[in-house]
Amino acid sequence: MSINLFDLTGRVAIITGGAGLLASEHAIALSAYGAKIILADFNEEKCNDAVDELKKQNINAVAKFCDVTKKESWGKLLSDVLNEFGKVDILINNAGFTNQSKSANYDAAFENFPLEDWNAIMNVNLTGAFLGCQIIGKQMLLQGKGSIINIASLYGVVSPNHNIYPGTGISQPVAYSVSKHGVVALTKYVATLWASKGVRVNALTPGGIFNDHKGLFLERFKQLNPIGRMSDKTELRGGIVYLASDASSHVVGHNLIIDGGWTIW
Repeated sequence: MSINLFDLTGRVAIITGGAGLLASEHAIALSAYGAKIILADFNEEKCNDAVDELKKQNINAVAKFCDVTKKESWGKLLSDVLNEFGKVDILINNAGFTNQSKSANYDAAFENFPLEDWNAIMNVNLTGAFLGCQIIGKQMLLQGKGSIINIASLYGVVSPNHNIYPGTGISQPVAYSVSKHGVVALTKYVATLWASKGVRVNALTPGGIFNDHKGLFLERFKQLNPIGRMSDKTELRGGIVYLASDASSHVVGHNLIIDGGWTIW
């Protein structure tokens, strides 16, 4: 008898940053294996738009509000999900400030980088993941099983290559890199704390995701990546399903890097 190690039938998944570039990709991946999807975001209108687009692909999902920087907002999200679905099996801490969703002074140079932006980025990228692990993870502990996937970054593993950014209109501020290093550390801490209790915590590090990049940045990036290109947003799907499912039942505190080889050069 064959067993589908990747089967997620009936499992309930919360994905934060639901209005962003990658959340819908995570939803498509998990839904294909049977999971029920909740997209959560601070921007309710865009989150609803994302759910509507998924429904056009025959993917059932619901949109929920969540300010990942607020403990009470996480509590309300959990309460709503439990009332509607009765449990939560998977959490993807996907919300974050990026070049697509910037803080006010995201492009400021290190020497002049405002404390306000440092705090804003750290609050969303790192504190948001901490609160998600804490609030949703506590429910998973009660259930005796769950999988948390924290979305990290290349720049949580290595420093940004500062030479590729001048003249491109794209930047990677210090707070982004530091926050994503923190996400990897948070993952390891909680993973070792809860592994014996049935709750697995891992991270997934995407490479540079192509999002209509062009010109100088794209050419520099392609030359510096062993695979010779940026990642397509669909290329994280397999990693997400793997970490969410029982296929990774003995994988604890791992940072799954899907980057075309960027971090090994």
